[in-house]
Parts: sequence; structure tokens; C-alpha cells
Amino acid sequence: MDTICAIATPRGKGGISVIRISGPEAFTCTKKIFSSKKDIEQAEGYTILHGNIVDGDEKVDEVLVSVFRAPKSFTGENVCEISCHGGVIVTERIMDLLLKSGCSLADKGEFTKRAFMNGKMSLTQAEAIHDIIEAKTRKGAFMAINRLDGALTQKIVSLRDEIIKSLAMIQVSTDFPDEDIDAFQDGSLSNVLIDFEKRLEDLLNSAKRGIYLSNGARCAIVGMPNAGKSSLLNCLLEEEKAIVTHIPGTTRDVIEGRCEIDGVLINFLDTAGIRQTDDVIEKMGVDKAKKLIDECDFVIFMSECGRSMTDEEKEIYELVKDKNTICVLNKSDKIEENREGFITISAKTGEGVDILKKEISKLLDMGVESNAMIANERQREAVMNALNYIKSARKTLEDGFFSDLTVIDIHDAANELGEAEGMSVNDEVVDRIFRDFCLGK
Repeated sequence: MDTICAIATPRGKGGISVIRISGPEAFTCTKKIFSSKKDIEQAEGYTILHGNIVDGDEKVDEVLVSVFRAPKSFTGENVCEISCHGGVIVTERIMDLLLKSGCSLADKGEFTKRAFMNGKMSLTQAEAIHDIIEAKTRKGAFMAINRLDGALTQKIVSLRDEIIKSLAMIQVSTDFPDEDIDAFQDGSLSNVLIDFEKRLEDLLNSAKRGIYLSNGARCAIVGMPNAGKSSLLNCLLEEEKAIVTHIPGTTRDVIEGRCEIDGVLINFLDTAGIRQTDDVIEKMGVDKAKKLIDECDFVIFMSECGRSMTDEEKEIYELVKDKNTICVLNKSDKIEENREGFITISAKTGEGVDILKKEISKLLDMGVESNAMIANERQREAVMNALNYIKSARKTLEDGFFSDLTVIDIHDAANELGEAEGMSVNDEVVDRIFRDFCLGK
């Protein structure tokens, strides 16, 4: 396996830069460009050496080199980390010297990929590292750190082990029928499968919360012109992001702004008022608004206090009623009104907006805290598949049959959970996961 190197800190000006080297020749390659009183190849793990990076007789920089010996390192390989002065010129110069000394430039996420391949972490823990780096909120970072500590891994591995144990007991019962061994008397196998279903459903229920915490959510604010959509955007963001006037059709294009609600970073999209229009530019904005209704995670539909919905508003409502939609009545500062199914607010004064935020949190299912939440579609799909296999096995039993198909379904459920943790995942999936990482990680 090649010895790889990459800059592990952001490029640009800074106090220090860190360059990471990992692989069988990590110490040899570093020694070629590092002058120190102590031989780096003889240094103990978890030590730091002081010295200079040199290019022949030329001193390039004064540095510290941290030494980590296999297998007690992040990647499980021999690792060096060079801490040099920050700055593009010096950092790039050291990288050039490492490449000339025999290192190869690391691919995106290759250090973490090697940690996974060398058994230093599970696949969900590796993905947690990426999520920590990309975290958009403190709650998102907290969730990722819990997964890095193995909270999700422990749940999945424990459940998988119990499923495999049940398979072994079934095998004993079927392989030795004359021994009168019945591992699941009185329909207890069905009860075991019900327990597996419940635990898989609990995991699956965490997926929506986990994915929103990792990726954020998108919300389209839709309604008739002058309903107060732009005013609501400004109120939520607490800044004058969108122009607000009394003239209908002021908003022609989509205006975006982000704010955090209950740990989720939400991108609110103020859209053009939806109506019939002959204005070519406004019509393009209306078309965009309709398209966003299908693309966003949820929708805020705005109407006004003090009047019934117009025919055009009813048409808009028909577009959003089957979506994740929160209905809002605006302008309560002018006319007080409560209407069933609507939250009454004043985007101008902020009255009722806290209630709206609570409803958004409820819609995103953020009320239940968990240390072990599914955080992406890959994990969610694997758990969903496992659940479907367990349900299929239980249905076969309840229909009065016990066949090889039951065993196959239970076996496939275990395989799906193994894939979630990277125990039985193929190289293509692994490559796809790590290509989204940054260099040096």
C-alpha cells in the first residue's frame, strides 16, 4: 500500500499548517526531509520531535513532527503529522518535498477510509467524522460526535448479533429434530421477530431527525401576492433580507435565507406570489414557486386574516395540501382571527411566530432526543430493508408456515444491518462514501 500525504488544515494564512503522512514508509519519507537531533525512525509512538524541514542544505521551515506507530494511530498505519508555520508557500513547499521523497497525494477521505479498512472504526463512525466537519448547528455536531463514539454502531451491531443468534437457534432446532430441541416454543419466534421489528422501527423513526440535523431542511413560503411572505422571511431571519412593499408582485425571483430552529438549519425560500399574470418575468417566478413546492421538505402556505380564501388561494392550497404543510394566517396586527387548521401570526410585529417555530419543530419531528440517530439515506435504506425482511419472516410464520424462506429473510435482515456498519459493503459503496470527504481527512 502506498504512503500518502495531504494538507490536513485549510489552505491560506494561519498560525500553523498540519501535513499528515500515513503508510508503511511514513517515517522513512519524513526522515528524508526532516533534520532533528533524534532519528524519527527510532522515535516512540505518541512523541513529538522538534527540528527543521530541509531541502538539501536549505532550511525550509522549523517544525514539530508528531509520531504515531501502527496500529495505535488514526489510520492503523504508521503516521506522521508535520506542524509547520501557516501560509501557502511553506506548506506547499513541504508537500512538494514529501511527494519527491516517495509519498503519494492522498485522495479525498483516504485517511479515514484507511482507518475503516484497517478496522479502526465502523462505516457509521467514519461517516460521523464527515458530519462533524460539515455540521451546520451545535445539535448536529453533538449528534455526529455521539455516532463517532459508537452510539449508533452499538445499537446496530447489538441488534444484528441477536438476529444472528436467533438464526443459530433455528438452525439447531431444524438440524436436530430427533433431539426434541425447540428453540422457539409456543410461538416465541414470532415474539422475537416482533421485538426486532420494534427496535428497527425505532431506529428508522430517528432517520428523519438525524438527516435534518445533518443536512438541514428546505421550506418554501407560498401564497398569493401581498400575503406577507417576504415579511415572514425577514421576521424569521431577523434581518431585512427581502424587499417589502404594498405593491403586489414585488418578489419576482426566489429569495433565500437560513436560520436555526431547534437545532436544524432551515433554508427558507420566499417565492413569488402565485397568481395568473401576463407579466413574463413574474410568470417565471410563479413557475419557480410551484416547482419548489415539490422540491422542499415542507411548505408554509400563507393567507390573510379577515377574509375568506379566494379561488386562486384555493388552487394554491390544492397544490400543497398533501405535502408537509403549515397553514398560516398573517396580519393579525390589523384584524384578529382564529381559523381552524391555521396558525395566526403577524409577520410585521412577530406575534405568533414563536408558535409557528414550535409547529415547524413538531413537523420536523425534533421533539424526541436520541444519541443514536440514523444520519443519511444509505443508513436509512439498510435499516428499512432489514425491517422489511423481518416483517416478511413474521408474516410467513403467522400464515402458518415455516420454511427456508423464513430463514432466508432473517439472514438477509442481518446482512442489511451488516451493510449499514460496513461489515458486508462492497468497494463501490465505500468509494462513494469517502469521495465526499475533504483532502487530509
